[in-house]
Amino acid sequence: MSQVPQLGPLEPPAKKKLLDGITSWQKALAVLPLALLFIGGAIGGAVGAAGMVANVKIAKSALPNAVKAVAMLGVTVAAAVVFFVCAGLVNNALNG
Repeated sequence: MSQVPQLGPLEPPAKKKLLDGITSWQKALAVLPLALLFIGGAIGGAVGAAGMVANVKIAKSALPNAVKAVAMLGVTVAAAVVFFVCAGLVNNALNG
């Protein structure tokens, strides 16, 4: 007769936070695209969140710090450009 294995209490898996493992200046540059949320509402928030995720991936990469900083600022500028293009398209579509 086989025995049922005894299991102890199950612990929930540890949640990894997005900004864990990066320095404070990298965190500041990573969340910078989220400023678009205050300018553009839902569109700005969506574009800003995508920019933040891209910045976190850059911050966790093996690039030199100077290259990381320039790349993260470039992502922020690109997110702003994408936001203004999307906002212009929505404005033209609504106002004809």
